[in-house]
Amino acid sequence: MSATNKSTIEHIGIGAATTASVVGAGLFALGETVFRAACDVRSPMFIKHNDCAVEAIGEQLELQNNDEQRDAVRWFQATRQSLTTYSEDGLRLHAWVLDPDSIAPKPHAYAICCHGFCGEPQEMARYALRYARMGFTVILPALRAHERSQGRYVGMGYLDRRDVMRWIDLVVRADRDAQIILHGNSMGAAAVMLAAAEPDLPAQVKAVIEDSGYSSISSEMRFVARSMLRSPRVIGLPMLGSMSMICRMHAGYWMADGDCVRAAEHIRVPMLCVHGTADQLVPHEFMDRIVSAYRGRHCRMLSVAGAGHTLSSVKDPDTYWRMVQSTVDEGLSLA
Repeated sequence: MSATNKSTIEHIGIGAATTASVVGAGLFALGETVFRAACDVRSPMFIKHNDCAVEAIGEQLELQNNDEQRDAVRWFQATRQSLTTYSEDGLRLHAWVLDPDSIAPKPHAYAICCHGFCGEPQEMARYALRYARMGFTVILPALRAHERSQGRYVGMGYLDRRDVMRWIDLVVRADRDAQIILHGNSMGAAAVMLAAAEPDLPAQVKAVIEDSGYSSISSEMRFVARSMLRSPRVIGLPMLGSMSMICRMHAGYWMADGDCVRAAEHIRVPMLCVHGTADQLVPHEFMDRIVSAYRGRHCRMLSVAGAGHTLSSVKDPDTYWRMVQSTVDEGLSLA
Protein backbone atom coordinates (compact mmCIF):
# COMPACT_ATOMS: atom_id res chain seq x y z
CA MET A 1 0.00 0.00 0.00
CA SER A 2 1.39 3.40 -0.96
CA ALA A 3 2.00 6.09 1.65
CA THR A 4 -0.64 8.25 -0.05
CA ASN A 5 -3.33 5.57 0.12
CA LYS A 6 -2.45 4.78 3.73
CA SER A 7 -2.73 8.45 4.65
CA THR A 8 -6.10 8.71 2.89
CA ILE A 9 -7.49 5.70 4.76
CA GLU A 10 -6.23 7.08 8.05
CA HIS A 11 -7.96 10.40 7.38
CA ILE A 12 -11.20 8.63 6.49
CA GLY A 13 -10.99 6.61 9.72
CA ILE A 14 -10.36 9.73 11.80
CA GLY A 15 -13.24 11.51 10.09
CA ALA A 16 -15.62 8.62 10.68
CA ALA A 17 -14.61 8.36 14.32
CA THR A 18 -15.06 12.11 14.77
CA THR A 19 -18.48 12.00 13.12
CA ALA A 20 -19.54 9.06 15.27
CA SER A 21 -18.39 10.90 18.39
CA VAL A 22 -20.30 14.03 17.44
CA VAL A 23 -23.44 12.03 16.61
CA GLY A 24 -23.13 10.02 19.83
CA ALA A 25 -22.69 13.17 21.90
CA GLY A 26 -25.72 14.71 20.20
CA LEU A 27 -27.89 11.67 20.89
CA PHE A 28 -26.69 11.57 24.50
CA ALA A 29 -27.57 15.25 24.91
CA LEU A 30 -30.97 14.65 23.35
CA GLY A 31 -31.56 11.67 25.65
CA GLU A 32 -30.58 13.83 28.63
CA THR A 33 -33.09 16.50 27.55
CA VAL A 34 -35.92 13.97 27.21
CA PHE A 35 -35.06 12.44 30.59
CA ARG A 36 -35.09 15.83 32.31
CA ALA A 37 -38.40 16.70 30.64
CA ALA A 38 -40.08 13.41 31.54
CA CYS A 39 -38.57 12.38 34.86
CA ASP A 40 -36.75 15.17 36.71
CA VAL A 41 -39.30 17.29 38.58
CA ARG A 42 -36.59 19.74 39.71
CA SER A 43 -35.39 20.47 36.20
CA PRO A 44 -36.58 23.65 34.47
CA MET A 45 -37.15 21.40 31.44
CA PHE A 46 -39.66 19.20 33.31
CA ILE A 47 -42.89 18.89 31.37
CA LYS A 48 -45.04 20.62 34.00
CA HIS A 49 -42.92 23.77 33.52
CA ASN A 50 -43.83 23.82 29.81
CA ASP A 51 -46.78 26.11 29.02
CA CYS A 52 -48.05 23.91 26.19
CA ALA A 53 -47.90 20.83 28.39
CA VAL A 54 -49.69 22.60 31.23
CA GLU A 55 -52.41 23.64 28.80
CA ALA A 56 -52.75 20.07 27.51
CA ILE A 57 -52.96 18.70 31.07
CA GLY A 58 -55.62 21.29 31.86
CA GLU A 59 -57.63 20.27 28.81
CA GLN A 60 -57.40 16.62 29.85
CA LEU A 61 -58.64 17.43 33.36
CA GLU A 62 -61.47 19.54 31.96
CA LEU A 63 -62.73 16.53 29.98
CA GLN A 64 -63.13 14.73 33.31
CA ASN A 65 -64.79 17.66 35.04
CA ASN A 66 -68.41 16.48 35.02
CA ASP A 67 -70.97 16.66 37.82
CA GLU A 68 -69.77 13.38 39.31
CA GLN A 69 -66.18 14.61 39.53
CA ARG A 70 -67.17 17.97 41.01
CA ASP A 71 -69.29 16.28 43.68
CA ALA A 72 -66.49 13.81 44.37
CA VAL A 73 -63.87 16.56 44.73
CA ARG A 74 -66.05 18.39 47.28
CA TRP A 75 -66.47 15.15 49.23
CA PHE A 76 -62.74 14.40 48.95
CA GLN A 77 -61.70 17.82 50.24
CA ALA A 78 -64.21 17.72 53.09
CA THR A 79 -63.48 14.21 54.39
CA ARG A 80 -59.88 13.32 53.50
CA GLN A 81 -57.38 12.33 56.17
CA SER A 82 -53.61 12.51 55.83
CA LEU A 83 -51.41 9.41 55.99
CA THR A 84 -47.68 8.96 55.54
CA THR A 85 -45.21 6.12 55.18
CA TYR A 86 -41.67 5.76 53.86
CA SER A 87 -40.34 4.17 50.70
CA GLU A 88 -37.67 1.50 50.75
CA ASP A 89 -35.14 4.15 49.70
CA GLY A 90 -36.15 6.53 52.48
CA LEU A 91 -38.56 8.96 50.81
CA ARG A 92 -41.57 10.21 52.74
CA LEU A 93 -44.68 9.11 50.87
CA HIS A 94 -48.06 10.76 51.36
CA ALA A 95 -51.61 9.54 50.80
CA TRP A 96 -55.16 10.63 51.53
CA VAL A 97 -57.50 8.22 53.31
CA LEU A 98 -61.27 8.32 52.92
CA ASP A 99 -63.73 6.40 55.07
CA PRO A 100 -66.58 4.34 53.59
CA ASP A 101 -69.51 6.48 52.45
CA SER A 102 -72.08 3.77 52.99
CA ILE A 103 -74.66 2.72 55.56
CA ALA A 104 -73.22 -0.79 55.26
CA PRO A 105 -69.42 -0.48 55.17
CA LYS A 106 -67.55 -3.62 54.16
CA PRO A 107 -65.40 -4.81 57.06
CA HIS A 108 -61.72 -5.17 56.13
CA ALA A 109 -62.27 -3.86 52.53
CA TYR A 110 -59.72 -1.39 51.13
CA ALA A 111 -59.16 0.17 47.73
CA ILE A 112 -55.79 1.71 46.84
CA CYS A 113 -56.24 4.01 43.82
CA CYS A 114 -53.22 5.45 41.99
CA HIS A 115 -53.19 8.53 39.74
CA GLY A 116 -51.28 9.02 36.51
CA PHE A 117 -48.21 10.90 35.28
CA CYS A 118 -48.09 14.55 36.45
CA GLY A 119 -51.35 13.96 38.34
CA GLU A 120 -52.33 13.99 41.97
CA PRO A 121 -54.68 12.07 44.27
CA GLN A 122 -57.56 14.52 43.82
CA GLU A 123 -57.97 13.49 40.18
CA MET A 124 -58.96 10.04 41.50
CA ALA A 125 -61.77 11.53 43.63
CA ARG A 126 -64.64 10.09 41.60
CA TYR A 127 -63.10 6.62 41.72
CA ALA A 128 -62.59 6.98 45.46
CA LEU A 129 -66.21 8.02 46.00
CA ARG A 130 -67.48 5.04 44.01
CA TYR A 131 -65.41 2.66 46.11
CA ALA A 132 -66.41 4.44 49.33
CA ARG A 133 -70.07 3.99 48.37
CA MET A 134 -69.34 0.28 47.86
CA GLY A 135 -68.28 0.29 51.52
CA PHE A 136 -64.50 0.46 51.05
CA THR A 137 -61.95 2.43 52.97
CA VAL A 138 -60.03 4.21 50.20
CA ILE A 139 -56.35 5.16 50.07
CA LEU A 140 -55.23 7.65 47.41
CA PRO A 141 -51.41 7.72 47.34
CA ALA A 142 -49.44 10.54 45.80
CA LEU A 143 -46.87 8.71 43.68
CA ARG A 144 -43.25 9.62 44.36
CA ALA A 145 -42.27 13.10 43.16
CA HIS A 146 -45.96 14.03 42.93
CA GLU A 147 -48.06 16.25 45.23
CA ARG A 148 -46.81 15.81 48.83
CA SER A 149 -44.67 12.70 48.25
CA GLN A 150 -40.93 13.24 48.20
CA GLY A 151 -38.63 12.38 45.34
CA ARG A 152 -36.84 14.07 42.49
CA TYR A 153 -37.39 11.49 39.78
CA VAL A 154 -40.68 10.16 38.43
CA GLY A 155 -40.84 6.38 38.79
CA MET A 156 -42.96 5.74 35.65
CA GLY A 157 -44.68 2.95 37.58
CA TYR A 158 -41.52 0.91 38.10
CA LEU A 159 -40.21 2.60 41.24
CA ASP A 160 -43.81 3.17 42.30
CA ARG A 161 -44.51 -0.56 42.39
CA ARG A 162 -42.48 -0.87 45.59
CA ASP A 163 -44.10 2.27 46.99
CA VAL A 164 -47.52 0.69 46.38
CA MET A 165 -46.23 -2.33 48.29
CA ARG A 166 -45.48 -0.05 51.24
CA TRP A 167 -49.11 1.13 51.30
CA ILE A 168 -50.27 -2.48 51.06
CA ASP A 169 -48.00 -3.45 53.95
CA LEU A 170 -49.27 -0.52 56.00
CA VAL A 171 -52.84 -1.78 55.58
CA VAL A 172 -51.93 -5.40 56.29
CA ARG A 173 -50.04 -4.52 59.46
CA ALA A 174 -53.10 -2.65 60.72
CA ASP A 175 -55.62 -5.29 59.61
CA ARG A 176 -54.48 -8.87 59.00
CA ASP A 177 -57.93 -9.68 57.58
CA ALA A 178 -57.72 -6.92 54.98
CA GLN A 179 -59.03 -7.48 51.47
CA ILE A 180 -57.36 -5.04 49.11
CA ILE A 181 -58.27 -3.88 45.60
CA LEU A 182 -55.62 -2.11 43.51
CA HIS A 183 -56.88 0.42 40.96
CA GLY A 184 -54.63 2.58 38.80
CA ASN A 185 -54.91 4.98 35.87
CA SER A 186 -52.21 5.36 33.20
CA MET A 187 -48.85 5.43 35.03
CA GLY A 188 -50.79 4.43 38.14
CA ALA A 189 -52.07 1.43 36.18
CA ALA A 190 -48.49 0.43 35.43
CA ALA A 191 -47.66 0.83 39.13
CA VAL A 192 -50.45 -1.48 40.32
CA MET A 193 -49.77 -4.11 37.64
CA LEU A 194 -46.07 -4.18 38.47
CA ALA A 195 -46.87 -4.32 42.19
CA ALA A 196 -49.32 -7.19 41.69
CA ALA A 197 -46.56 -9.19 40.00
CA GLU A 198 -44.10 -8.80 42.87
CA PRO A 199 -43.10 -12.14 44.43
CA ASP A 200 -43.77 -10.80 47.95
CA LEU A 201 -47.28 -9.54 47.18
CA PRO A 202 -49.40 -10.20 50.29
CA ALA A 203 -52.33 -12.60 49.92
CA GLN A 204 -54.60 -9.78 51.10
CA VAL A 205 -54.51 -8.24 47.60
CA LYS A 206 -57.57 -9.66 45.86
CA ALA A 207 -57.97 -7.92 42.47
CA VAL A 208 -56.41 -5.38 40.09
CA ILE A 209 -58.15 -2.79 37.90
CA GLU A 210 -55.87 -1.12 35.36
CA ASP A 211 -57.22 1.75 33.26
CA SER A 212 -55.26 3.04 30.25
CA GLY A 213 -52.00 1.44 31.31
CA TYR A 214 -49.04 1.07 28.98
CA SER A 215 -47.57 -2.29 28.05
CA SER A 216 -44.09 -1.13 29.08
CA ILE A 217 -42.24 2.09 29.77
CA SER A 218 -40.09 1.46 26.70
CA SER A 219 -43.10 0.97 24.41
CA GLU A 220 -44.76 4.12 25.72
CA MET A 221 -41.59 6.16 25.26
CA ARG A 222 -41.19 4.87 21.70
CA PHE A 223 -44.80 5.84 21.01
CA VAL A 224 -44.24 9.33 22.43
CA ALA A 225 -41.04 9.79 20.44
CA ARG A 226 -42.74 8.72 17.23
CA SER A 227 -46.16 10.35 17.55
CA MET A 228 -45.53 13.45 19.66
CA LEU A 229 -41.87 14.32 19.22
CA ARG A 230 -41.99 13.27 15.55
CA SER A 231 -38.62 11.59 15.89
CA PRO A 232 -37.66 9.30 12.99
CA ARG A 233 -36.80 5.76 14.06
CA VAL A 234 -33.11 6.21 13.21
CA ILE A 235 -32.90 9.00 15.81
CA GLY A 236 -35.67 7.98 18.21
CA LEU A 237 -34.34 4.55 19.17
CA PRO A 238 -30.75 5.63 19.95
CA MET A 239 -32.11 8.69 21.77
CA LEU A 240 -34.29 6.49 23.97
CA GLY A 241 -31.34 4.20 24.55
CA SER A 242 -29.41 7.21 25.84
CA MET A 243 -32.37 8.29 27.93
CA SER A 244 -32.60 4.84 29.48
CA MET A 245 -28.90 4.91 30.37
CA ILE A 246 -29.26 8.36 31.96
CA CYS A 247 -32.38 7.21 33.81
CA ARG A 248 -30.42 4.28 35.22
CA MET A 249 -27.60 6.58 36.32
CA HIS A 250 -29.83 9.11 38.07
CA ALA A 251 -33.15 7.44 38.92
CA GLY A 252 -31.94 3.86 39.35
CA TYR A 253 -33.90 2.03 36.67
CA TRP A 254 -33.77 1.20 32.98
CA MET A 255 -36.74 1.91 30.72
CA ALA A 256 -36.93 -1.83 30.02
CA ASP A 257 -37.46 -2.57 33.72
CA GLY A 258 -41.09 -1.41 33.72
CA ASP A 259 -42.58 -4.17 31.58
CA CYS A 260 -46.29 -4.66 32.31
CA VAL A 261 -46.62 -7.45 29.74
CA ARG A 262 -44.00 -9.46 31.60
CA ALA A 263 -45.71 -8.54 34.87
CA ALA A 264 -49.07 -9.78 33.58
CA GLU A 265 -47.59 -13.25 33.25
CA HIS A 266 -47.13 -13.32 37.04
CA ILE A 267 -50.39 -11.72 38.19
CA ARG A 268 -52.63 -14.37 39.72
CA VAL A 269 -55.52 -12.33 41.13
CA PRO A 270 -58.54 -11.38 38.97
CA MET A 271 -57.85 -8.37 36.78
CA LEU A 272 -59.87 -5.86 34.74
CA CYS A 273 -58.17 -4.07 31.84
CA VAL A 274 -59.87 -0.94 30.49
CA HIS A 275 -58.91 1.23 27.53
CA GLY A 276 -60.60 3.83 25.36
CA THR A 277 -60.40 3.33 21.60
CA ALA A 278 -59.68 7.06 21.09
CA ASP A 279 -56.73 7.20 23.49
CA GLN A 280 -54.09 9.47 21.94
CA LEU A 281 -51.58 9.17 24.77
CA VAL A 282 -51.37 5.41 25.39
CA PRO A 283 -52.33 3.23 22.40
CA HIS A 284 -55.36 0.96 22.79
CA GLU A 285 -53.33 -1.94 21.39
CA PHE A 286 -51.21 -1.98 24.55
CA MET A 287 -54.16 -3.46 26.42
CA ASP A 288 -54.26 -6.41 24.02
CA ARG A 289 -50.63 -7.22 24.82
CA ILE A 290 -51.30 -7.16 28.55
CA VAL A 291 -54.42 -9.32 28.32
CA SER A 292 -52.67 -11.84 26.06
CA ALA A 293 -49.85 -12.24 28.58
CA TYR A 294 -52.10 -12.65 31.65
CA ARG A 295 -51.92 -16.14 33.18
CA GLY A 296 -54.07 -15.66 36.27
CA ARG A 297 -57.52 -16.76 37.30
CA HIS A 298 -59.67 -14.40 35.22
CA CYS A 299 -59.00 -11.24 33.20
CA ARG A 300 -61.89 -9.06 32.05
CA MET A 301 -61.37 -6.63 29.20
CA LEU A 302 -63.32 -3.45 28.42
CA SER A 303 -62.82 -1.33 25.31
CA VAL A 304 -64.86 1.87 25.41
CA ALA A 305 -65.60 3.22 21.94
CA GLY A 306 -64.63 6.85 21.49
CA ALA A 307 -63.13 7.27 24.97
CA GLY A 308 -59.90 9.21 25.33
CA HIS A 309 -57.12 8.66 27.81
CA THR A 310 -58.54 7.60 31.22
CA LEU A 311 -61.98 8.78 30.09
CA SER A 312 -63.73 5.41 29.86
CA SER A 313 -65.49 5.93 33.18
CA VAL A 314 -66.81 9.27 31.88
CA LYS A 315 -67.83 7.96 28.45
CA ASP A 316 -69.65 4.84 29.68
CA PRO A 317 -69.86 4.91 33.48
CA ASP A 318 -72.57 2.23 33.75
CA THR A 319 -70.58 -0.43 31.91
CA TYR A 320 -67.33 0.66 33.52
CA TRP A 321 -68.54 0.37 37.08
CA ARG A 322 -70.54 -2.79 36.43
CA MET A 323 -67.36 -4.50 35.28
CA VAL A 324 -65.37 -3.05 38.18
CA GLN A 325 -68.00 -4.39 40.57
CA SER A 326 -67.85 -7.85 38.95
CA THR A 327 -64.05 -7.94 39.26
CA VAL A 328 -64.20 -6.75 42.86
CA ASP A 329 -66.88 -9.29 43.76
CA GLU A 330 -64.88 -12.11 42.23
CA GLY A 331 -61.72 -11.05 44.06
CA LEU A 332 -63.44 -10.75 47.41
CA SER A 333 -65.27 -14.06 46.96
CA LEU A 334 -61.90 -15.84 46.76
CA ALA A 335 -60.96 -14.73 50.27
